[in-house]
Amino acid sequence: MNKKQAHHEALGYEPMRMKPAHFASGFFLALSDEAYANEVLNKVAVTKTNRGLIDGYAPEAVMDRLREDSRITETMTQADVELLRIQVNGVVNNDSAMYPAFNPYRPKGNDYTFISGRVLTRASRTDGYAGHFVASVLGKSDRGDAVLDFARLVAGASPGTLERFVSPLLDDDGGASGLVDTYEREYGVLEGSRLSEVAKDMQPQTEALARLCENLLDYGHYRRVRYLVLGLLAWLMSYILKTASIRAAEPLLLFDFAGDKSGPVRSQSQTCYARLRETVRGAYVDLADAGRFSADPIAARVFSRKGQEGEEDFRFLEQHFGDLALRMGYAQPRASRVPQKHFELQPDTLRAVMLSILHHDAATATRFDDACVELRDTWGIVVGGVGTDSETLRQQGYFGFDESDLRANATAFAEQLKNLNLAAEPSDGLILCSRDIVEVL
Repeated sequence: MNKKQAHHEALGYEPMRMKPAHFASGFFLALSDEAYANEVLNKVAVTKTNRGLIDGYAPEAVMDRLREDSRITETMTQADVELLRIQVNGVVNNDSAMYPAFNPYRPKGNDYTFISGRVLTRASRTDGYAGHFVASVLGKSDRGDAVLDFARLVAGASPGTLERFVSPLLDDDGGASGLVDTYEREYGVLEGSRLSEVAKDMQPQTEALARLCENLLDYGHYRRVRYLVLGLLAWLMSYILKTASIRAAEPLLLFDFAGDKSGPVRSQSQTCYARLRETVRGAYVDLADAGRFSADPIAARVFSRKGQEGEEDFRFLEQHFGDLALRMGYAQPRASRVPQKHFELQPDTLRAVMLSILHHDAATATRFDDACVELRDTWGIVVGGVGTDSETLRQQGYFGFDESDLRANATAFAEQLKNLNLAAEPSDGLILCSRDIVEVL
């Protein structure tokens, strides 16, 4: 057994240091099975590299290529082209997931900030095929199919302003992505029975994704894309934690909204983050002990460090968890120099998870405590808004706070929902949540 086979049998994809754009590109590529080279776009959009801009990426070479392909007029100067490159880079590389994809460079991957199917590339999957795996699982249930149908609707939407801006640089014709063939050749075959088993286990999260899609139908294109991707990443996070927690109950995530850096909720949220990070780091060892691999990768020392035979290196799992939690808006602070991170939902991610549990009829409100129950039961998110939260957290080993601490945290959470127009308090003590609270009031 090699590393890729072990990743395939453990998670179904290779846990890498991916960004949301990497995952989004892989997911939509799995739906379309069509990719575009877009060599001209890539050479225009890349404005700097560690090796410098050389060969076809050099300023003069880019200008010559644009003129040769009749993509610019003869009146454009080198300075005009360089200004264009800066603007294009800002459009397609908004989250720094783009790399020079053609000779003489050999990046491990290249993904543009998602605009449409016309910018999906054949580059190596920087998401480790996570997007392909999630799409494959969703295809095994009716509600999952509804999510995929919505995603196809989004991908096939009329071009937006940003795509029109770069359209002169895009290829007109694509080709087969070869995604499935490459995955099966390098990792293995995702058996239907295995996918169905995961789909059954992830049914609550898939149902929430389908509800999110229903709530996004009257949103604009770019907001649809963003919230859908955040919802899919929440699904992936739940899947990772379920898979890694083979020895324990499904884990809870204690989110801090109170904001007291020295308070007990912040302290226990930091503990929660650290504990789950370690749980994910030890996942392959636990799965091997449970006999989940066809051949034991631990006994075979597949993940041993170079020069330190017998010492397994699972830092990649820890890094994958940390990157995902930070970039999807589950954890703070983002600064790498701060060692103690905690769970804290960022506004866009908060909206995405709330839209996944609220009625798609905007005029139908959900009581705040019921919404907190849905968040806990679906996504494992705990804020202190359920009367049993204190006891439930203690059962999972979190102490050092009392009921008043959790109530204060829940109150701060409710205030955040009000600020996002997802909740209102029409009378003392009655807090109602809705995807459009104005319609309720």
